[in-house]
Amino acid sequence: MSSIILVSILAKRDLSENVLTNLPKRVNTSATGTLQQTIGIVVVPYFQPDDPQWNIIFKQADLYPGTIKYVIINPCSGPCGTTLSSDWQNIISILKNKGIKTLGYIFDDSESFANIDYYMKASPVSTDGIFFDNEGSIDNLANFKQYAEYVHSLGGMVYINPGYNYPQVINYIKSGAVDVTNIHEMESSKSHYILVNDNLPPSKISVVLGNITDVQEMKTKLTEIASKGIGTVYLYSSSYDSLPPFFF
Repeated sequence: MSSIILVSILAKRDLSENVLTNLPKRVNTSATGTLQQTIGIVVVPYFQPDDPQWNIIFKQADLYPGTIKYVIINPCSGPCGTTLSSDWQNIISILKNKGIKTLGYIFDDSESFANIDYYMKASPVSTDGIFFDNEGSIDNLANFKQYAEYVHSLGGMVYINPGYNYPQVINYIKSGAVDVTNIHEMESSKSHYILVNDNLPPSKISVVLGNITDVQEMKTKLTEIASKGIGTVYLYSSSYDSLPPFFF
């Protein structure tokens, strides 16, 4: 997609249909019953660094500074080779310059110091932390702490995705091992399963909802998520390999 076509698409979009312009300005916190902070976005873009969709993310980040908080970097469903390619380093660098934290993707059965180093030490441009997918879906905290502590020792953040708010998830958060936990990764029709533990700040929790194609549903789900004290969200339509139509 050329930059001219991209600008044309962005210019024609109705801003009322853009997820970034519909983010609730305040998020409910169950601990205090007060409303605070603006909800933010984590983007799950599982496409290659030469995909033109990155230009949409960059453009939206420029138009709405601070709304995109995190972007997951996923070269090959995890690391590829021994170092990040120059193309991936360029993507990471651009995102960092826009104030967005980048998170290297590691599935829980591939957790290792070497894979953490791939994202955070082996290349001149490193990610700001690690996204540990599926971590916390079973109680693995005792073993996981070594990797969380290592990421923190490198100055990075730890983001886990158990996909649901299992009973053990609260222990991951309260232990200090994790900085953000994604407690829901399901289709939008199951958003009523989103359960939030008391006394957790919105900045510590996120949700991902899929199968959202209607603008009104997008707006309704954002309001619902904010009312439940969730600080970060990603809404997608069909899959992670394409941005939802309401993202641009």
